[in-house]
Parts: sequence; structure tokens; C-alpha cells
Amino acid sequence: VSKRKAPWSERLVAALLCKGDLAEEQLDAQPCSTAELFRFASCWERLSFAIGIICAALCGMLMPLNTVYSGMVADIYLKAGDQTTGNHVVMDQVFFIIYLYAATAALQLILSLIQQYLLLTTTNSLVDKLRREFVSAVLRTEAAALDATSAGKMSSLLNENIDKIRDGLGEKIALVVRGLGMFLLSIGLSFFFNWKVTLCLVPLGPACAMVMGLNGKYSSSSIKQQMEASTTAAAIVEESIMNVKTVAACNGQEDMVKRYSSYLSTSAHLGARVHLISGFFEGTFFFTIYLFSIASMLIGVPDAHNGGSDPGSVIVAYGCVLLGTYYLGTVGPFMMALLKARISAAVIYQTIDQANGPEELHETVEKLRGKITFANVHFKYPTRETAVLKGLSWSVKAQQTVALAGHSGCGKSTTIGLLSKLYDKASGSITVDGREIASIDRNILRRNIGVVSQEPCLFNGTIRENIVLGRVWNGAVSVEERLKQVTAIAQAAHFIEKLDKGLETVLGDGGIALSGGQKQRIAIARAIFMDPSILILDEATSALDVQSERKVQEALNEASLGRTTIMIAHRLSTLKNADLIYVLDKGVVAEQGSHEALISAGGIYARMAEKQTLGVDDGRKPTTKEDKPFNHALERHPSLRGDHTLTPREVEKAAESVSKKSSFLRVYSHTHAKQIWITVIMAALRGLEIPYYIVLMGLLYETLNAPATEYWPLLIVFCITSILMGLAVWITLTGAYYYSGLCSEGIMAFIRQQILRKVLHRNAEYFDRPETSNATIVNDINQHSGALIAGLDHRLVLFVWCSSSFITCLVYSLVAKWEIGLMGLAASIVFFLLLAGLFYLMTMFMERESRASRTAELALEILEQTRTIQIMSVEEYFEKKYSKSQEEIKSIKNKVTVVQSFIYAFTQASAFFFGLIAFAAGAEYVFDGDLSPLVLYLIGISIEFSGCCLSFVNPTFPDFVRANTAARILYAYFDLPDEMDVGEDKIELTGEFAVTNVEFAYPTRPEHKVARQLCISASSGESIALVGASGCGKSTLIGLFERFYEQSQGTIKLDDVDHRKLSMHNLRRQIALVGQEPVLFQGSIMDNILLGCDELTIEDVRKACRMANAATFIEDLPEGYDTEVGSKGRSLSGGQKQRIAIARALVRKPKILLLDEATSALDGESEKVVQEALSVAAQGRTSIAITHRLSSIKDCSRIYFIGDGTVIESGTHEELIASNGKYASYVKAQSLN
Repeated sequence: VSKRKAPWSERLVAALLCKGDLAEEQLDAQPCSTAELFRFASCWERLSFAIGIICAALCGMLMPLNTVYSGMVADIYLKAGDQTTGNHVVMDQVFFIIYLYAATAALQLILSLIQQYLLLTTTNSLVDKLRREFVSAVLRTEAAALDATSAGKMSSLLNENIDKIRDGLGEKIALVVRGLGMFLLSIGLSFFFNWKVTLCLVPLGPACAMVMGLNGKYSSSSIKQQMEASTTAAAIVEESIMNVKTVAACNGQEDMVKRYSSYLSTSAHLGARVHLISGFFEGTFFFTIYLFSIASMLIGVPDAHNGGSDPGSVIVAYGCVLLGTYYLGTVGPFMMALLKARISAAVIYQTIDQANGPEELHETVEKLRGKITFANVHFKYPTRETAVLKGLSWSVKAQQTVALAGHSGCGKSTTIGLLSKLYDKASGSITVDGREIASIDRNILRRNIGVVSQEPCLFNGTIRENIVLGRVWNGAVSVEERLKQVTAIAQAAHFIEKLDKGLETVLGDGGIALSGGQKQRIAIARAIFMDPSILILDEATSALDVQSERKVQEALNEASLGRTTIMIAHRLSTLKNADLIYVLDKGVVAEQGSHEALISAGGIYARMAEKQTLGVDDGRKPTTKEDKPFNHALERHPSLRGDHTLTPREVEKAAESVSKKSSFLRVYSHTHAKQIWITVIMAALRGLEIPYYIVLMGLLYETLNAPATEYWPLLIVFCITSILMGLAVWITLTGAYYYSGLCSEGIMAFIRQQILRKVLHRNAEYFDRPETSNATIVNDINQHSGALIAGLDHRLVLFVWCSSSFITCLVYSLVAKWEIGLMGLAASIVFFLLLAGLFYLMTMFMERESRASRTAELALEILEQTRTIQIMSVEEYFEKKYSKSQEEIKSIKNKVTVVQSFIYAFTQASAFFFGLIAFAAGAEYVFDGDLSPLVLYLIGISIEFSGCCLSFVNPTFPDFVRANTAARILYAYFDLPDEMDVGEDKIELTGEFAVTNVEFAYPTRPEHKVARQLCISASSGESIALVGASGCGKSTLIGLFERFYEQSQGTIKLDDVDHRKLSMHNLRRQIALVGQEPVLFQGSIMDNILLGCDELTIEDVRKACRMANAATFIEDLPEGYDTEVGSKGRSLSGGQKQRIAIARALVRKPKILLLDEATSALDGESEKVVQEALSVAAQGRTSIAITHRLSSIKDCSRIYFIGDGTVIESGTHEELIASNGKYASYVKAQSLN
């Protein structure tokens, strides 16, 4: 976005209305107009909002009438002099004013209620629409644009900007309009009553606004930097919790917490600085008010004594302008909120407009035949320096099967991205059925392409929903029959039928209830559900066992009839039956031909095939024994996370206990007593300003009532007292804001840090529970942390200040005339009971909304899996799903709005009601001679101002309710038990282990055992392999080794020591895991490799990378090991990511190396080099490999074939081949001969 200088009007607003940081924020976006905030509003919503604004303006115009009415009462008594006792005329005049109080109070109540309800309802509707439009836009954003960011940052951008829009459009815009209306009417009324006093005070408004403008100017850079630090911190939470398995396996919890803490500390430091600046300039603002008030009285009082004006008019003019100016000053932050809303809307609109550009004209075609041609195609990823494709040319006829082979990073998967229009080529031609794909509608093209990617992605929902995804099936058979067909083709029907709910079984976030192979089979069923013309299999069977792969391959061969199939695989046994194989190298086609022809040519393909040769005797008859069906398919949980085990009941009890006792008041238990007490004392002293102001008004009353020859001494006392009060307010505000900033920012950094630390140390079961799924936790931490701070920051200062003023005013009224004070106290009690009931309802509804809402988790899931959604052309389905999630909580939100509107209305009308009570009761006492008019006036404005205090503090009430809800949610994590890592921390392992009679069932499915009397062993330095069907329990054993779960029976001994006796840190320090799906975090390659072991050097990293065959490509990058990998490592290919993951394991020099499909993403050549490196690295350490690619384990010391959770056969490769059992049948299925 181009950086444009703001027009002079914007700069004037920036200078006058505390918007000094506008210029800085425009670096990101030029603010849209206020009208443009309503781009997506309906006519009815625009009308509702306009009515709400009109009501707000009228409410503001009613506010100065408080001062007018009390001034008129004072004027009546001043004119009456000593003739007030028994004077019915005076009594009637006063009661006329009291009737005006009553009428104005009723009108204020009604208008405030209408205003708040209409504005909040419209705002809620608008922000819901903006959320939908944003999510929809992201789903239609080019992949190249998405590469430059991450799902965590996109989610943070959405939530933070939407919150600012909600903040600026809702109550804040009403306060702006109300404040401006109040100021303008105050000026008008003061001119009407006393133009001389008004002229002295008019410059006060701009002067005070300019003081607050300096506040914005000096705090702007800190605010911007704080927002950036906060956004980055939110992204760290997202990636660490969503990939907590990798973090735990690397002992990287503290590394992640340190990274998070560093950004939180930066944010806290900047936040405290902003508080200090705000307090200083706000104190200056009030000091300026008192200076101008002195000037006005030096003119107004002598003028009244000289007969130039009525004494009461001086009080009215002084009170009106002072009150109006006060509100003008408070409008500054609200105007700031509106301007920030405009900037946030501009940022949101950038994403929306980027996706919703002018629609291109496309040829109309519904069904493609599948003839594909690439001609001299060049392409470079925007995030990389070097080109990936450098003149790629290949073609495939309709209904033909071709394969793309080659080393990792050669451009195979990139080709698929171009064909599906995820990316646009730089040059060259890509045609389908002779048409340039640029001329074919993107959605039509993608609906004709079925893709099964290298890393399967499932969504939180039922198996049925994951396969259908809202797509309309118009085939000859029914939807149910089609589901049976595709699940059978994908070899998924068998394990689905074993589930209690079958297709209606709900999968957790990311499909955590399925094994890798099971997820892949669901993904295959999903890809062929719509009977696509083109089927793309990008490592589609990489996660399948040999038996399933063979069956799936046969089924896919059958499914390929009538459609074009493009296969990408490193396991060449899956490619050998393709009609044509293209071998890619350095972005071009290096070889092409059939499997046999390429083998005969002796080139790149032949060398790759040689490295995958298993040496099986083709003449040997495979076993005819059928595989025993596995009854426990849904058993492997890739969510192997955490370490401290809690039973479900323990977690439930902890959650129940916390939900009952936690409120936002708990944050005070973390504060430094000195800081919080200084904050409270300073705020309480600052709250004495209003009672002090009442004393000043009494002094002014006496000055005006004094004889003409005696008023000057009183006037001088008035001036000196005003200066002292201004100085006191200045000092107390600065101190209160600064210490509240230290408290709030420091405490929130501490709480967030502790929550992340405790969450990262949880066990796998914790994340498997729906209420504590990964996405839910991420949303809770990032969304609710900001709300919890309300009890500590400037809102605490405002609350204590108003409470101090409220109590002091009531105490003064009780001392001055206890009967009237008691009435004011009784009214306050009734008022607070009413508010307490409304707050109870509001809290209850907000908690219901928080529990029922899934919009944030769903948005994060959509943003995380945008590519998968795009390539399947199911954007509309997820848009509707997201919209439905919003509708589900709409009724609860409406209830919150109604209650919030009543709270607002009562607090805004409270000053009139309280003034009504005070003057009505006091007039009777004055009439009877039991009370002087001066004391009545002071009591009246005291009780009236106690009502004003409720009005001032009202904006904080919803924040406190939200803080209370946030506390209940966040403290459920904060109160989790600390990690009990009490095992041996000094034991050094040799690598020997023995698994004896181990039994295990996942806590979420205790009735189904995954391990049954499982026994395996290895001596130090041996390499063993685990082979078997997907879901048979291989990866479960890896999880038990890492102690992500604990076995129910049996033992796992390391060097004759029960592995549960070792501390978690010591155990994982000596065991390294390379998982099935490589996970990289935002940061440099160096940061990713050194995760959890900062004590190592760059030389250690280089050595590990050379062993993992990663050093060459890393050192060829312009920034080498400092290269940023991007979100999820998107700037690297799948094979490159996997090699970095292997390097991350090897750099730790582990005694036991766990390889769960560690080489599945590598090409044959790279795999051989890595295997050789692992063989060298295995000296002095033990390795356990899980793989479906049997060529990578043929040299292992021992191979265990596992089925149904137990060992079926074991031995060396040669021994198992000779026994002609299950392993031998698997080997033959993968033979290239």
C-alpha cells in the first residue's frame, strides 16, 4: 500500500483530538471515511444507526441541563436573599425546576435506552458481516499473498481490527456525539446566560484538545510498536500450541515461552510508557481547565457585583462551559477510537478488496476432458529468490495416467499449484483441453480436479462432513451410495464401519482421532467424491501401509478410468504402472518414458529406482493367508503432546473449582503491593476533585453573595484554591496512570507467560478433549487476555476515582444534612441493587455466549487450511458454516445487548434522578428554615455529582463483566497443576531398551486396546524397524517412548531403568523424534534446528545438516542458515522441511532416534544419502524406524511386524523374506522388478 500524507483536515483533527499517531498508523492504511464503515450495512441498519446517533446527540444536549437547573436554583435563592423561609413563591419556583429535573430524567432514560440498543445491535450486525466478508476474502486470496503471512497473524489481524471497529462504532461513537452535543449546547447556554464569562472560557476547548493532541503525538510510536509486539506474541501462541507435539518432543517448551515472554516484555514496557504519557498529559489537561476558570471568574465575579449580570448567570455560565469542556476532553480518546476504527476498517477492506477485484471474463465450460499441456513454463515463488520452474514442458492426454518423479524441491508439487491456479505462472503456457487455464473459471477448473496432497488435512466435524463438504452430488446414484463407493475405493469403509457412529463419528481438530493412514484414506475418498475429470495424487499413498497402498492403488487405477491422473511420489513402486513418467530436475523435464524404458536408460530415474531395490525373489510365492482384520482402527492419536498426566476427572474437577472461584479480582493476587496501593491511593486522591469542586462552587456562591466591598479576598482564595487543585489533579493522575500501567502490563505478561508454559506441558489427553482442543486454547489465550486487563489499567483508575468521588459526595451530604444525605444513600442502594441484578444477567449471558461460540475456533481452522479449501473449491460451504456459527449465538448476543442498554440508560439518567431527590427534599427544609440555601445548593450538587460519577464510570462496566468472564476462562489454564518432572535427571543412557508385555488404550477410548502384550527390544547401537498396517499401534509405541501417554500394563526399560523413573527433560534430551509430518516454526532455519538446545554452536548445526543432506540446499540460499522459513515452513519444499526436521533431531546427538516416517517426503537419492548418514549417526545410538517405504529399513538389525497391537513376526530383512510371511508379502508389493 502506498504511503500517502493525510489531508490538512485529517492533520487538524489529529492535532486537536489526540490523534497524533494518525500519521504513524497511516503507514499501514489510509483511514476510510466514517460513511465507508457502513459499506456492508443494509438500509435498515443505516437507519437504525442514524436514529441511535440522533438519540445520542439529544442525550448530550440534555446533560448541561443539570448545571443549568442547579444554577437556576442557586439564582432563585440568591435573588431571594434572606426571604426564603416560608416563601411560597420561592418554593413554587424551585419545584418548577424540580419538575424539569423529573421530565429530563425520564427523557434521558428513554433516549439513552433507544440509543444504546440501536447502536449496539447495529454494530454487532456490522462486525459479524465484516468477519464473514474477511473470512470469505481470505478464502479467495491468491496463494502468493497468503505465503507472505501466517494463519496466526491473519487471525490476530481479524480479531484485533474487528475489536477496534466494534469499539469505535458502538458505545464510543455515541460518547463522541454526546460529548460534542453537550459541548455545543453548553457553549450556547453559557452565551445565553452570560456571554462575558463564556468568551473567557471558549479558548479553553481548543487549548485542552491541543494538550491531549500532544499526548497522541508522544505516545504514537509506542502504541504502534506495542501493537506489533502483541501481534507477534499472538502468532507464537498459535504456532506453539497448534504444533505442541513437536515442541514437547524437542524439549522446546521453555524456548517457546522465552520467545513469547520477550515480546510480552517489550509490549509491557511500551504499554507502561504509554500510560505514563497519557497520565501526564491528561493531568495537564485538567490543570489547563482550572487556569482558564480563574481567568473567567476574575471577569465574571466583578461584573456581577457591578450589576453587569445576575449572580446566578455567572454560576450557570461557569458550570456549563466547565462541564462542556470537561466532556470535550473526554471525547478525545473516544474520537481516537473512532479514527482507529476507520483505520482498522481500511486494513480489513484491503484484504476484502484484494480478493474481490473485478471479475474476469471466462469461457463457460462445466465438464473438462482432462488433456493437459505445460509449455515452457517459468515460475518463482514470491518468497524465494531462485526460480523453481525454468521452462517446464510436459503433457498428458485425456484419461491417461502420468507420473512426476524427481528429487525434493525439483518443482513437482509446484506444478500442481499452477495447474489448480493456486499460483500464476511467470511465463509460458498451461492449457486444459486446449484452453488456457487463465480463461477457465477458477471454481469450475478446481471442481474438475480432485487432489490428495502430501499432508492430509481434515476438519473438525463428522467423517461424512469431511468427505462431502457441502458439495452437491448429481450422479446417477444417491449420496449415500456414493459415500459407500468412495470409502470402499479408498479402503476406508472397513475402519469406518467399526466405529460406533460410522460416518457420523466426529473428528477433532485436524482429525486427531485418526492415524496418518486413516486420514489419508478419508482425504482420498473426499478427492474422488465428485468424480473429477483430473485426479492429482501428490504423495497420496505416502502414509499408507503396503497392504492398504496396494489395495488403494488398485482402486485408484480402477477409478482412473475415464479421467486423467497425475501422480507424484518418491516411492517409485506407486509410479511404475503409469502410462508415462516425467522425471523433473532443476525445474525442467530431464527424462520421460515408461518405467521399463527409464530403467533401461540408466539415468536419474534408474538411479533412484536402484536405491529403492529391496532384493526380493520374484519367483517366491507370497503367503496366501489373509490379513486379520483390525478391530481397533481409530486408535492412533497424532496429538502426542505434553507430559504431566491428568485424568479426565481431575481436569474436570480443576475446571469446576476454578469456574466457581475465579473472577478478575484474582489478578490483584499477582500484583506488587506497592504498585497497586500507589495506584489506588493516587486514584482515590484524584477522586477528591469533585468534592473539592463542590467546595469551590460553595466558595464561588459565597463570593457572589458577599457585599461588593468584601468579595475580593474570597475571590483570591478561590483562585489560589483552583491552582492548588489543578496541581493536585496533575500529580495524582500522572502517578495513578503510570503505576496502573506497570501493574496491568506486567501482570498480563506474567499471566500469559504462565498459561502458555502450563499448556505446553499438558499431556496428550488434555488436547484430545473438545473443550480444550488446540484451536480453543489458542482462541482463549489470544482473545480473552486483553479483556482481563480491565481491572488493572486506566479503567481501574477511573473506577477508583469515581468511587472515591461518589463516596465523598454522599458522606458530605450526610454530614451537612443527614436526612437529605440518607435519602441520597437510599437512592444509591436501590440503584446499585438494580445494577447488580443487571450485571448478574449480563455476566450470565456473556458466559453462555462464550461457551456456545465456536466462531473464533472455526475462523482459525479456516485460516489454517485455506489452501485445502481453495483447491477443493468449497469456499462457499465454509462461508455458510461460519455464518451459521454466528447465527447460533445471535439470540444470546441480543440478550447481552438489551441488558447492557438498560445499564447504560440508568447510569446516564442517574445524575438527574439524584439531583431531583436532593433538591426536592432540601427545598422543604429551606422553606421551614431548617437549612440555608447555600447548604442546600452544595448538598444538591454533591448528590447530583454522585450520579454523574456513575455516568462517568459506565463505559468500564461492560469491560469489567468481560474481564470476569475472561478470568473464569484463563484461570482454568493458569490453575493447571505444575509439571511434576521429578524423575532422575543425571542418568545417561546407552540406547539399550526393552518393551515387555505393554498394554495401552487411549483414555478417550478405554475399551479399545491399541497395544496388547507388546514386546520388542534392542541393544545399544542397533537399528530396528516397526512395520504394519496403518493404525496397528506403531506410532502409539513412539508416543509411549516419549511419555506422551503412559502404558496401563507392562514396562519400557531403558538400560534396565523404567523409563518413567527418568525426568521428562532428561528422557527427551536423549531421545529424538522425527514425526510423520514435518513441523517448522516461524523464524530462521537456525532457530528451528536449535529448538530446545540453545547451548549448541553453529558448527554443530552445520554437521547435523550435512548428516541430514540439508547443508547443500541451505548454504545455497542467499541468507543460508538465517533464512526465514515462513509460516509452517512454506518457503521450503516438503522434502526440504523434512530434512531440516531430521537435522533438528540429529543435532541433539540422541542415544535413541525415533523415526516415524522420517524419510517419507524424500526422493530416492536424498533418502539413500540420509539413510547412510543415519547409519553413521547410529553408531553409539539406537534407532527405531516406522515406515511404509520398506527400502529404507532393509538394512535394520531387526524388523518387527506389528498387527492388532502385538508382534506377529520379527527378524532381519533376509530372515523375514525367507519366512515368506506378512513382511514378505509387503516387500513383494513394493518391488520394482
